[in-house]
Amino acid sequence: MDTNFAATVIAVIEEGSIAGAARRLALTPGAVALRIRMVEAELGATLIGRAGRRIAPTATAARLLAPLRALVTGIADLKRLAANELDVTGELRLGTIATASTGLLPPLLRRLTELHPHLDIFIEPGTSLELCERVLDGALDAAIVVEPPAALRKAELFTPWLTEPLVLIAPPGTSETDPLALLRTGTFIRYDRGNWGGRIVDAYLRRSGIVPHDRFELDALDGIVALVSAGLGVAIIPDWVGPHPQGTAVTRLALPAPIPVRTVGLYSRSVSARQDLIALVTSTFRASMTCPKGEATSL
Repeated sequence: MDTNFAATVIAVIEEGSIAGAARRLALTPGAVALRIRMVEAELGATLIGRAGRRIAPTATAARLLAPLRALVTGIADLKRLAANELDVTGELRLGTIATASTGLLPPLLRRLTELHPHLDIFIEPGTSLELCERVLDGALDAAIVVEPPAALRKAELFTPWLTEPLVLIAPPGTSETDPLALLRTGTFIRYDRGNWGGRIVDAYLRRSGIVPHDRFELDALDGIVALVSAGLGVAIIPDWVGPHPQGTAVTRLALPAPIPVRTVGLYSRSVSARQDLIALVTSTFRASMTCPKGEATSL
């Protein structure tokens, strides 16, 4: 089977439409549809059906998705290994949480593309939990995520990149300097407990014996900063690396020890034919950072 055709099937399933796959692969919709028909003819099975006006993968396509991904990745790895080892080629599929996409990712990608111009990089945003699941099912090679809260299984690998201390932020002009007093008396804007970073905040509050007055709960850190800047309450967030929302101003207060931290790093499968590429991402990241490892910029 032509791996380009297999990759087309994968693209149609992931994009949910022939038009979306065509844009992703820089093909015409007609060429995408022809490739699908040729793969179906070779396999003797229908892979793409219709649900009303939308297309949908058949049960057969769902069963074949992981093997098709393995086929495409395996052939790409064979070509890469057969080429000059100094000339890194192929595609790297990398997931990233929102804060890393604007903070850690730009300098990493700049250095990667400078050093390895023939390496194509696909970026997928998401939450840490979503991205880890995508890595395990083979859709992504690795992902920049918050450290998983549970012990890793044998199939999982997490490489810490840096730690970000959590801080309390309050509206501009706040005169109270005791963060615990603000947490006990003020309106609390909570970092979503469904998010791994939000669970760190919740654990800190429990250890401190504080039951704040929750008013809002969301998983967008830039949104939390904007709400605090607008005077709607106080919040505990990671002091993340990278730009913060323009036009916002907050009062930043350090939390009493032990200060909670959010660890961000690279999540991958522990056994992978792409382990050399994954190691390359980590080494390139460390070379790209201008601040010392483990140190985060301030708000």
